[in-house]
Amino acid sequence: MVSKLTQNHEVQQMDKMHTQVFNNIFETIGHTPIVSLQHRLLPEGKTLYLKLEQFNPTLSIKDRTALGLIQAALETGKLKPKGTVVESTSGNLGKALAMLGAAMDFKVIIVVDPKVSTKNLNLYRAYGAQVEMVTTPDEHGGYQQARIARVKEIIKHHPNAYWPNQYDNPDNPAFHCNHTALEISHLDFDLLVGAVSTGGHLSGIARWFKNNHPSVQVLACDVEGSAIFGTPFKPYLVNGIGLGWCAQNTDFSVFDYRCQISDQEAISMCHLLAQETGILLGGSGGVLVSAALTYLYRLHIRSALAVIPDTGVNYLDQIYDKDWLSDKNVKLLTFPEIMDKIRERDLA
Repeated sequence: MVSKLTQNHEVQQMDKMHTQVFNNIFETIGHTPIVSLQHRLLPEGKTLYLKLEQFNPTLSIKDRTALGLIQAALETGKLKPKGTVVESTSGNLGKALAMLGAAMDFKVIIVVDPKVSTKNLNLYRAYGAQVEMVTTPDEHGGYQQARIARVKEIIKHHPNAYWPNQYDNPDNPAFHCNHTALEISHLDFDLLVGAVSTGGHLSGIARWFKNNHPSVQVLACDVEGSAIFGTPFKPYLVNGIGLGWCAQNTDFSVFDYRCQISDQEAISMCHLLAQETGILLGGSGGVLVSAALTYLYRLHIRSALAVIPDTGVNYLDQIYDKDWLSDKNVKLLTFPEIMDKIRERDLA
C-alpha cells in the first residue's frame, strides 16, 4: 500500500519535471520556498511561516541585494562593463558579489574582518574575488567602520571602481520593495518579521506592505550587542545581523515593533530546530524565530512570516561546532529554558 507521504513525494517529483531552464546562475535568484513551521514551540492555533532565503545560489538573501545593487549600477553607468566592485561585508554579501562578478564578468574586491570564516574566504577566492582583511577594530570594538574605512582607501587607488555601499544605497531597499515583497504578497499573515542588519531587505519589504497592506505589522529584530536600536554597542557572536551604528537604509517609520535576542538564545534556537525539524538556520534565523514566537504568544495575531536570511551551513565551523561553543562559553538552553525566555520577554 502506497503511503500518503510517498504519493505526495511522487507528485512533487512530477512537478520538478517541468523545472524552468535558465541561461545563467543569477536568473535563479529569488522565488525561495516558504515552510509553515510545525513544532511544539508554536502556540496552539497559530502559524509561523519561514521564507528560506538559503535556497538562493550562494545560500542567502544577500544574493537578492547584490543583484539589485549591481543591476542598478550597470543601468546608471556607475559600474562599467568589466569594471571593479569594492564592498565591505561580514560574509554573505561577499559571496553574492563574488558569484555575480564571475557570472557577469567584473572584478570584485571584498573587505572582511577576522570574524569571517575560512569557508567564506575560500568561497570568495573560488569565484576569483580579491580579499582584503581588516585586523584592527574600530573605536567601538567592532569591525564594520574599520572595513568601510578600508573600502574608501581602496577606492582612492581605483578611481573607476564602484562601491555598492549596501548600508546607505537606496537601491538596496528599493529592489526588495519591488521584488522580494511581491513573493509573499499573496499570503495571509499578520506580522512580518525580519532582521534589521544593513536596513535593506526588511525596510524595503516593509515599505511595500505599508503601502499596499497596511494591516500587516512589522517586527524589526536584532541581536543583543548591536547598536542599531540605539543601545550601547558590545561585541556579539552571531554573524549576518547587527551593526555598530544605524545604516541610512534603516527606515524606522515602517517598523511597528523592535526585539533584541541574545547570542545564547539565538544559537540554542538554531540547534533545537536543526535537531527537531531538519531546518538548519544561521544565527540570524535563530534571532527571528525567537522574536516571532514572542509576539505570537503575546499579541492577538494569528500568523507571522519570518524572512530567514541564510542557512546554518554557513556556520558549521562556528555556532554548530562544539569546540567553538565551548571556547565562546555558550551553554545551549534547553527547550523549557527557551520557552521561559519567549514567554517572559518584554515587548517593545
